[in-house]
Amino acid sequence: MKEMKGIIKGSYVLGQRIIDGLILQFLFIVYTLRGGIVLGFFPALASVFQVIYLALTHKGGKFKSTFQESYKENFRISNQLGFTALTVCLFLWVDLRISGNYIQVPILHYLLILLFILALGTSLFLFPVVCRYSLTYVEYLRQAAILFFTNLIEAIAILVGVFLVVWLYVIFPILLIIAGVPLLLFPIIWFALQAMIKTERKVEMS
Repeated sequence: MKEMKGIIKGSYVLGQRIIDGLILQFLFIVYTLRGGIVLGFFPALASVFQVIYLALTHKGGKFKSTFQESYKENFRISNQLGFTALTVCLFLWVDLRISGNYIQVPILHYLLILLFILALGTSLFLFPVVCRYSLTYVEYLRQAAILFFTNLIEAIAILVGVFLVVWLYVIFPILLIIAGVPLLLFPIIWFALQAMIKTERKVEMS
């Protein structure tokens, strides 16, 4: 009987998580379109991060209202940070291609690789930082970079988590429809949260 209760409870929790994922996926699509895709993508992405973050920290309310509030409140800063990260990463990626195919100067190429890793690592922590702190544009960038440099284990864990989620998408493509975005963002916000908590404890102890 206890085993049946466990199975029933597990099935209920799984069903609830699937429903939560569907809701967040739907809200992400709707609000991305609402912002004209280009201006709606990053605020919608930041809002999914915010909902998951509040759920993990046991501060969450209704998904829709939390999502709407975050979308409105962080519309400007999420676009600024998102487009900054996208532009820098794309610029460095193009430079890497040019350097590897045409210039072929080892020192320059290694420097570009280092800068690309820094930009990509900082980007992973940007929206989690927005979820937890209230900072300025420059401070968000600086804090995300600091978190990446001082929490390389968590940064690697984020990349591994994202890889595993993508692997799940390949095996079960239906997951892309059910909860593609929330599932992909979950390991990012989870490990970023651990990094932020660890950093805060170090600051308190110093």
